[in-house]
This record gives sequence, structure tokens and C-alpha cells, in this order.
Amino acid sequence: MTQFRLDEQKTSIMVLMVILALSSLGFAIISLVLGPEITLDLGPGRAVELEILRPNVPDLNGLEEFWNEMGYIVLKRDQVYDVQTALVNENQVWVQGQETLVLVPERYDRKLSNAVLHLGGLYLEEGWTIQLEAQDHGYTMGFWSNIAESESRVLAYEWRIELLNPQNYDYHYGSLIPVMGEPFDPEGFRKRTPQAPVLALIIDDWGYSSPANDPMIAFPLPLTMAVLPHLDVSREASERIYEAGHEVILHQPMEALDSRLDLGPGGITLGMDGGEVKNVLKENLASLPVAVGLNNHMGSLITADCTTMSHVLEVVKELGLFFVDSRTSTQSVVADVAYEVGVPFGVNNLFIDNESDVEKIKAQVRVGLALAQRQGHAVMIGHVRPATVDALWEMIPEFLDSGVQLVPISRLLYNE
Repeated sequence: MTQFRLDEQKTSIMVLMVILALSSLGFAIISLVLGPEITLDLGPGRAVELEILRPNVPDLNGLEEFWNEMGYIVLKRDQVYDVQTALVNENQVWVQGQETLVLVPERYDRKLSNAVLHLGGLYLEEGWTIQLEAQDHGYTMGFWSNIAESESRVLAYEWRIELLNPQNYDYHYGSLIPVMGEPFDPEGFRKRTPQAPVLALIIDDWGYSSPANDPMIAFPLPLTMAVLPHLDVSREASERIYEAGHEVILHQPMEALDSRLDLGPGGITLGMDGGEVKNVLKENLASLPVAVGLNNHMGSLITADCTTMSHVLEVVKELGLFFVDSRTSTQSVVADVAYEVGVPFGVNNLFIDNESDVEKIKAQVRVGLALAQRQGHAVMIGHVRPATVDALWEMIPEFLDSGVQLVPISRLLYNE
């Protein structure tokens, strides 16, 4: 199939690649002269002239206001036009348009189906024939139209309307470009950083029923969720998080400096030997099979103790996982022990919600974004709380405008 790109403001066609197979001629055409008609130069004394037909399609430009009113940010528009074999006669071809529109919901309660059905109804009222199909992450709306003045009716335009989500975020928003098999980031190159500015945001304390659960899982940008073991909704929450495309890690309870604090089930305390630590960790991880690593819940006493952390990290290495130091203690020895044992590890830079106030949380997130922009990367930790999820949803435009990519914590680890 020959593929072209059309300038929306012009009627001319720009050729990107021409490999037009004509079965009646049996070979590929190398050069085309394009206009209202295509002249195919087949050599001395031989030429075929093809007329380009452009079926009528609705005006899909200028819809950004509609999507904004429906509660969506228009992140991306990709348009491609293909020349199709015409059904009229062998000397005519027609142009089919294809577009991918990527939307980002601004609010948790937005339902794409409602917006798409409303828009489809508007086009039906204008007399268009449409077809609507549900697809992964969105819908495809097709517009049928006649070719010129003929009776031939074709699918003239396919409009893929897709929601940004953690599963397609890298594809639609990521800026890494493969060059000679290696990722190259033009923004990072200009800033002299090794990669695009990246930020990992970990959300702790999953496992309880909370009004923040659903909107946090629905967050359209990738997060890492740290799930406490053996609580009422730990397993269910971890599976829903995983299915939504977020990363899951075990939020491992560890003894704090204040030993009176309740660790909950599956905790590690000072004085446990290596066998006890191993059994606890394996039981906790078995209850959350989608977890790919772990971080500490409380743990200011344990993360400052070389012996117990050695027991923990030896199990982490055995299971092929990673550990993230939440940095609840300035005396943490996690980095030193991880280097010694040979375990990939991450380190938290700041907590965003020590105070459950939306505006203060947003201010902390901006500190993390600025840190990522300055040094190329940053790690933040928040909690699955109503104020935190409200702040994150309200900051979606800021995340998208910052130039900082959100990534799972597994992509921001120090290695041995």
C-alpha cells in the first residue's frame, strides 16, 4: 500500500514512500508526478494516468474546545492518508484518512464513552454515516462517504480516539528515540543529562478500603503502588493496579525507632535471624505475586541496622527483585548494604503529603518536578489518601507541560 501525508491546508499530496504494486503491470512504480492526476512513467512509450479521488469527510479540526468542555486535554494528533485502490475503475484511486487522537482526562469522573456517543450523535444529525467500535484504550469512529459522484461508498476516514494511560504513556508521551539501536533523547542531549528528566512517584499504604483507591488506580500517568501485605484488600488492589498498568511493589512493614508503633501483619523486627526474615518476606511476596520489588513501611530502626538489612537484601537478591529505601531515617545503611550484596536499589528524595492539604501537596510535587528538571531524575513518595489523589489529578496539566516523564521506580534504580 502506498502511503502519503497530506497537508491539511493544501490539496496537493506529498509523497513519503512510493511502492505501488499494480497487479496488471506486475512491477513497482519508482516515480510519481502528483496532482489531481497521477502520471505513472513506465518507460518509453508506456504510461498510466490515475486520477486521485478524495471522498468527502467531516471537518475534524477545531474540536479542541469540544474536548476541553468534556473534561479532556488534547495531547496528540497524528494523521496519515493512504491511497487506496478505487472501486470505480482501474484508472482511479482514492484517499483514505486515518487519525489517532490522544486525550488525557482532567477529572476522575470523566467517561470517554459519554463524550464519544455525544459527538457521534452530532455527526449523525449532520447526515454523516458513521460506525463506532470499542478498541483498547478508546474507540474508533469511522465515516462513510461516496467517492466523487459515483455510487461507490467507502470508509473515507478512521478516527481512533484513545485515552492516555500507564500502558501507552511511553508510546504517546515518551521522548526517547532509538538511534542505532540505542535510546536517544533530544531534550536530555540539550540539557547535557544522561536521559530525559524522569520522575518516579510511589504511592504507599495500599491494602485498606479508601475512597482514594479508585481515582488513584484510574490516574492516567504511570505510578508505582506500594501494597501492604495480608490486609483486607491487599490482593484485590494489587491486581487492579497491575491491570491498570501501574507498577506494584510490596510495602514491607519494618520496625520503627518507636517500637510501640503497630506494624500490622508481615512485619520485620530487629533481632530476627536470616531464616525468619526470609520466611516473612517470602510469605508477604507470595500474597502479592504481581509485585516486582519492595520498599519499607516505617522501618527507621531496621534500615539503620546493617545485620537485618543484609538479611533482607540477600532475600531480595535471591528472588531477583529490588529494594527502595523510603528514607525514613537519616541513618539508613540501605545503599551501602545494597552495594555490598549486589542488589538494585532506589532512594526516595522527598515525601509529598506529610500534611494532607491539597495545595501543600501540590507545592511538594512541584519541588520534585524542579528537582527532576535540575538533576535529570527524582523519586517522590505519597500515600493513597483523598487529598493526595485530588492534588495529583489537578496537576495533570502541569505534569504534561513540565517536560518531565513519569516512570515506574524500576527504571530509576542504582545497580551494583
